[in-house]
Amino acid sequence: MEKRDVVILSKQIEHRLIERYTDESLCNQYAWWMIESVSGKTKAELIAEKEIHFTSEQIDTLEKYIKQQLEEKKPLQYLLGRVPFDNIKVLVEPPTLIPRPETEEMVYKITDQLNKLEHKKLNILDIGTGSGCIAISLAKILPEATVYATDISDKALELAKKNAKFNDTAKVIFVNSDVYNDIPHDIKFDFIVSNPPYVTQEEWNKLDESVTKWEDKKALVANKEGLAIIERIVHQAPEFLTVNEEMESKNMNRLIIEIGYLQGQKTQKIFETAGFTYVQILKDLENKDRFVTGRISNVAIQTNRT
Repeated sequence: MEKRDVVILSKQIEHRLIERYTDESLCNQYAWWMIESVSGKTKAELIAEKEIHFTSEQIDTLEKYIKQQLEEKKPLQYLLGRVPFDNIKVLVEPPTLIPRPETEEMVYKITDQLNKLEHKKLNILDIGTGSGCIAISLAKILPEATVYATDISDKALELAKKNAKFNDTAKVIFVNSDVYNDIPHDIKFDFIVSNPPYVTQEEWNKLDESVTKWEDKKALVANKEGLAIIERIVHQAPEFLTVNEEMESKNMNRLIIEIGYLQGQKTQKIFETAGFTYVQILKDLENKDRFVTGRISNVAIQTNRT
């Protein structure tokens, strides 16, 4: 057993990580995540106790976490095996994409709107679900809704199903599908969300090794300046959206897509070409273009709720 002041320990870890990440606030967050993980205590509990007894195994685990980040460029999220996301905990495994804060922001924007509805028995489609973070979070917040989650990767869907079970969420239906290809046409949706591949090959070449060595390139990179998958999602969306009179009466948007921060204007044009109106480019917390959303009246016929 070794007694350590947790604040001093966090500063020591932060100092070692700074050569890897340069961002002091991120290093501080990661230091606490590691200490929380090995101790099994929350940050608040650790600070309250101030001095904690660590076993030699726990100290060795901390050292392993630090070295793997510095030497192997392995993301801490993969080392810890889970990350917080909105109202859930998400299990993460390479190479399935690690949930980002921007995607969490998108969930906030969606739920802020959908919670205004009186009729919440919705069909929601999450395209390119990855770890399942969006679909599962929405299913937890909107328990009356049925959420369909698609991905082209068997490995991603396997992890997403694990996450649904881990978060005790039954009302997510997982479908192996390349965008809409394998979604039955008799199923229609009130709302569609996607965090699709949108990184260009040129951007991929400049990304940190923690991404390029560990995360699935197919989940990140798209052709046509990163817009190929976005185009498919937007142009086919009217075939899969159904009439929702309450959403129409409240002027609510029906499709939202996460984008690269340089893709706002081009994605807006894609939406408008597909017949969407009131198309908006929304900013993330860093004031960068990050989401595009719009309304449409030219949709499929009304269908029965599941």
